[in-house]
Amino acid sequence: MKRTISNHRLGVTATALLSALTLGCNDGTPAGNGGSSDGSASNTMGMTSDATTGSTGADPGGSTSGSSNATTASTTGVADSGESTMGGPKFDLGGAEGGENFDASLHGFVYGPDGEMPVSGALVYVTNTEPAGIPQGVYCAECEALADDDDWTISNADGSFDLPAHSGPGKFLVVQKGQFMRITPIIVGPQSVDLQPILTTLPDHNDPDSGLYIPLIAVADASYDRLEDALGKFGLGETMITGFDEKLVPDTEQFALYDNGRPPSTDGFVSQGTLAELVLDPVQLAQYHIIFVPCSSGTYVSTLNDPTAVQNIRDWVAAGGRWYVADWSNEWLQMVFPEYQNLNGWDGSSGSADNGSYDSLATVLDDDLLEWLGALPDAYKDINPFNDDTHPAVDSLPTLMTLDNWSGIDATLPVLVDDGLGGQVDVGHKVWLEGPGGLPAAVHPLTVTGQFGCGKIQFTSYHAAEFTNTYVGLSPQELVLIYTILEIGGCQQALPPPG
Repeated sequence: MKRTISNHRLGVTATALLSALTLGCNDGTPAGNGGSSDGSASNTMGMTSDATTGSTGADPGGSTSGSSNATTASTTGVADSGESTMGGPKFDLGGAEGGENFDASLHGFVYGPDGEMPVSGALVYVTNTEPAGIPQGVYCAECEALADDDDWTISNADGSFDLPAHSGPGKFLVVQKGQFMRITPIIVGPQSVDLQPILTTLPDHNDPDSGLYIPLIAVADASYDRLEDALGKFGLGETMITGFDEKLVPDTEQFALYDNGRPPSTDGFVSQGTLAELVLDPVQLAQYHIIFVPCSSGTYVSTLNDPTAVQNIRDWVAAGGRWYVADWSNEWLQMVFPEYQNLNGWDGSSGSADNGSYDSLATVLDDDLLEWLGALPDAYKDINPFNDDTHPAVDSLPTLMTLDNWSGIDATLPVLVDDGLGGQVDVGHKVWLEGPGGLPAAVHPLTVTGQFGCGKIQFTSYHAAEFTNTYVGLSPQELVLIYTILEIGGCQQALPPPG
């Protein structure tokens, strides 16, 4: 049996959903779906939209969600959830949520671009001034204060939010997590409204002219680790299920692919060149917010013998880039950012830290990640009902089974830089997961993130995807990857890089 799981599954017009929103009752009970025959929606205060939805939603009402090009999104509500200290690129939230003298109340859920995964720590706010949006290239995401009259909140672990707000026309509803951002013009009515997911779902494609932003991503197509499928399952492309194998459909990916041991053309994708060509070209690097280098052979590792390549990567991260590396691609971490960690077996030569495979029952150390994993719908916690073989499940928190670890971190190191106030701050690795097994056999870090200048570096000792790469849904370690990538996309203090 073959079926397509698509991020554009329904093709329902946004006006139908938005008209249901605008007919919501003052007691907070939304009316049923509906829309006008001429493609516009309205109510006592007026609203029009010509957008189509992006994906199915999994809110309690089972409604649909997606991107919106609405010129005015709603007459009775506008607001979406908030953002964590690492989420959302540009805002220092400062004092208490919202303001005072509220006469409106907005409620809803923030979902990922697949329309189903709850997003925690997302920033949802209503503003009188249209935000500038996400810069279309690498940038320093320093935290900046929201305006005093902006109403804002942060989404909970299950994606839910409640936002007291001020009513009025000419406002903008903004939902943001890292470089994911949705800006919707909106009219806020003086009442309580349950917002439809079409207004509160992170975009599945980049369309700045319509107020839709996603991270600009490059993936180094790897010999052993199909990270591109995980991104597709997250909603950044369409996936096809054949039997019990879910793969990204070529030409639907919302990111660029480069050859790093597996030419993208092997699977029908368009290649933007090689990873070597990318890191040797600062102009190409500057196009991206995030670059993934998942587990692969050492096809282009010799490029790192060129000091220009190493410096280009460091400069790009210092400018605000996010650099992700997994297990056997460890040279792309250790030869570029050696001051952050000691890898087991590393002697300075390529392949020296490539160990054998081991599984590790990890402990989740981050409280927010732990809460989010616990709040996930059952379909994310356990993919075994959708598969013909056995996979780990999110069923023993705070422990989580990770498969196919191929490298080991002996130690994370303190990395001190000036804090601009006459002191120093440690920008070395934060440890998200730790566990035993392999080399070193004792408990050691499995997932780490450090700050370098205005950017971040991240390493996992395990595959982004399980080694077989043949299963439906997202494995627990892929869920951790998606959560951490959303988190490290957020704003931060601009600090000098070490050295």
